[in-house]
Amino acid sequence: MRIALPVLTGCILLLITSSHAISQDSYRERESRDDPSVVVNRPVNVQGLTGLIITNSAYTQPKGRVVVGLATIAENSNEPDFSIIQGIATITAGITDRIELGLRAQMVGTNLGSSTTRETGAGDTDLLLKWRISTQGEILPAIALGLGCTLPTGNASKGFQSAEHASARLMVIGTSEQEMPGDYFIGIYFEGQLVYSDLDPGAEPKPYAEKYGVFNAGLLFPLTDDRSLQAILEYSTVVKKDIPSIYEQNHSSVMPGLRYVTDRLNVSLGVQFMNREDRDER
Repeated sequence: MRIALPVLTGCILLLITSSHAISQDSYRERESRDDPSVVVNRPVNVQGLTGLIITNSAYTQPKGRVVVGLATIAENSNEPDFSIIQGIATITAGITDRIELGLRAQMVGTNLGSSTTRETGAGDTDLLLKWRISTQGEILPAIALGLGCTLPTGNASKGFQSAEHASARLMVIGTSEQEMPGDYFIGIYFEGQLVYSDLDPGAEPKPYAEKYGVFNAGLLFPLTDDRSLQAILEYSTVVKKDIPSIYEQNHSSVMPGLRYVTDRLNVSLGVQFMNREDRDER
């Protein structure tokens, strides 16, 4: 079981974000054609981009807004016996009303069944870019493209490094946020990611790299009349990943969660139920 809390925290996940608008002018212009008040606010997720807890949204932070996030992801398994905790810090900035940049850094702690196997250290660092290429219409969702680059800043000797040099991911993201009868809304979010990871460029007889896929989807709807308390339900799966890491491995999961959000603050908490799929062969 994993808990997630946004600050950020998640598996349990907890996520907490706070935003500051450097310039409000472009945001007022954007409100008239793409009103975020339907969902109160669009905060940043544990990936470091605008979204739910895990799933990305096609929307971005408005121009001039900077969002700072803190999160923790705590994962515990009885068989095999291990626990992993990640402390995550993110900074996300709206470059234009359709483009945002994100930076994610993390610390990692692991315990592989006994006190003698405890390890802590720096994890990998992610640089992220998202561009919303279309606005939501009457039928079609908003669509965005994203790019991510993972820098291997983690401690390799402790297993905190996911790639030998770097890995890259391409994201295609869709979002629909709709007003419903009775002062109600529903948000539908989905994304597919293709990841390329350079694992061992010096391997013989040829370098070894892996390609794998990630799919995330989520629902968002209000629980109170002012819409500040919201329910989240997310599904996530990773497929075709040959070599597991502490960050990702083949799995499917479901995560119910809660979010309290204002126009400046977001606190989210989710519990992720995960089914791991072992892959023994490259």
